[in-house]
Amino acid sequence: MKYLSICFLLSTCSTIFAQVDSLQILEEVKLYGNFSKKLNAGYQIQILSDSTINNEVQSLGNLLQKNANLYFKQNGNGMVSSISLRGSGASHTGVYWNGIAINSSLNGQTDFNTLSANGFNQIEIRKGSGTTLFGSGAIGGAINLKDNISFSPSLHKEFRVNFGFASYNTKNIFVQAKLTQSNFHIKLSVEGEKSENDYPFLDTEISNENGAYKNHQIKSVFGYKINSKNQIKLFTHYNYNNRELSRSISAPSKNLYKNTENKLLVNWLHTGNQFNSNFDVAYLHEKYKFFLDKNYTDFLFGEAKSHITKYNFRYFLKKQMSFLVGLENKYTKGNGSSILNKNRNLLESYILFHHQIKKNIIYNISVRNGKSTIFTIPFIYALDSKLIVSPNISLRANYSTNYKIPTFNDLYWEYSGNLNLIPETSTSKEIGADYKIKNFTTSIVAYQTNSTNLIQWQPVTPSFWKPVNVQSVISTGAEFDLNYTYPIKEYIIGLNTQYAYNQSIDKKTNKQLIYMPYHKINTNLNIAYKGWALNYNYQYNGQVFTTTSNTQNITNFSLKNVSLQKQLIKYKVNIGFYINNLFNENYQIVANRPMPNRNYKLNINIKL
Repeated sequence: MKYLSICFLLSTCSTIFAQVDSLQILEEVKLYGNFSKKLNAGYQIQILSDSTINNEVQSLGNLLQKNANLYFKQNGNGMVSSISLRGSGASHTGVYWNGIAINSSLNGQTDFNTLSANGFNQIEIRKGSGTTLFGSGAIGGAINLKDNISFSPSLHKEFRVNFGFASYNTKNIFVQAKLTQSNFHIKLSVEGEKSENDYPFLDTEISNENGAYKNHQIKSVFGYKINSKNQIKLFTHYNYNNRELSRSISAPSKNLYKNTENKLLVNWLHTGNQFNSNFDVAYLHEKYKFFLDKNYTDFLFGEAKSHITKYNFRYFLKKQMSFLVGLENKYTKGNGSSILNKNRNLLESYILFHHQIKKNIIYNISVRNGKSTIFTIPFIYALDSKLIVSPNISLRANYSTNYKIPTFNDLYWEYSGNLNLIPETSTSKEIGADYKIKNFTTSIVAYQTNSTNLIQWQPVTPSFWKPVNVQSVISTGAEFDLNYTYPIKEYIIGLNTQYAYNQSIDKKTNKQLIYMPYHKINTNLNIAYKGWALNYNYQYNGQVFTTTSNTQNITNFSLKNVSLQKQLIKYKVNIGFYINNLFNENYQIVANRPMPNRNYKLNINIKL
């Protein structure tokens, strides 16, 4: 019944909108994506710009660790890297590529060491639950990798080469060409990285054996302006990763993992006098091969193919009042050594009402519902608001219900999959305050997320495990951000510090979840002077437990990184020297898997 009511709203929206007084035509239609601060007024949105993203060739995980205070669980340098945002699991952070969800259909996660940050214009980070706008899984938050398309009155060409040499025989290169004119935009990026990754395990006689990796990526963006109201956009992204899975302190390894991802997105953007619409058609293909022994040809494999159709329609009733209506269909087919030709379809719709009262109150109300061929999708809703108390002070708050659907592995894994699983659900609430004056901004947030029916793989026998909906978790936390810029004559000093506290308790055991630090700090001190730039990065990871009984743990550690950059030839060449783990800290993120000792990198960025 709830799903039918949503469909009824969708079908009647055009009739309702047609009754609006035709004299209320707006001079300009604003284009707000689902990650915009307007549609997320009660949430914290952090945007990393092009200058931060493309300063050096690096993985998406490394970029976010240094600039966004996010916690990543890494099985060693360059190995599998999964995120935890606000105490949520690896599959509870939605990752998006130009608005399209790209988390694996097989395991629900994204490996942040297989994705490159380079080439994107913006990375949008939204902390806090938001499945009404973003769909399944965005319980801890969401991250969007964004390509901006722009047009110029005359022909504009841009060419960029970014390459680096680093410790452990690591080499990488990134090449990008861009061409824009009044009605078209073309951008092509190619990059590669390879590393022996054979760093020593400090205080042992062992090195990181079987840790070599190679990554290759090709990205393209094409935009064509048909007329003043219509644009066609095409995005492609291919990446291939070949990784030996390195040993631990206690055991050697000969594992090899190869994975390929292909992504294709076609977008049609239409803007009218009082509305805009986006129509997306996307195809995602992921495939992996796992070799127990790299010296043999036998392997296990899995793949998933997803076809996505998505339509967003935004109508402005008044300049500060609008409806956003969305409809999304995703059909996925999975196959592999342990999943034999399974498929499912997911159809969802959502509505968001946005309203700004005068200049000081903004609020959004949204609902979402859907239907699946496998399970029942819950009806969810969200409310967020922002109060601008003064030019310097604002308050914000949000409340939402959320869900995450089971993955292909959960449902269909041979002999173990459980078709009786239901979606995980949660409620989330948050309050925050922001203060800004001249070159100083700060914010503080407190939140709580209550999750039920979380899926756990549990032993039926010592050798046979099965997923079931059993776990309930309550996550409570606070976050503090501070930014300060202070110019002194020809010097510019900048300080950014972020602190996060999180307590994620399993309600059944009353214990903290494993690999969830209570405390996380990230600080960047920047000093710029006449084309020189010095950065000091400090990262603190609090203690994490490695057993559900909380009897074993990895102690806290602090990591210090420093870099010095110099702009040359009228700022067209940037040469940077980086020292990571400056004080040679012996640390682990995952038990028995040491991270690198002090290491060095030379990066040269040329822009023509």
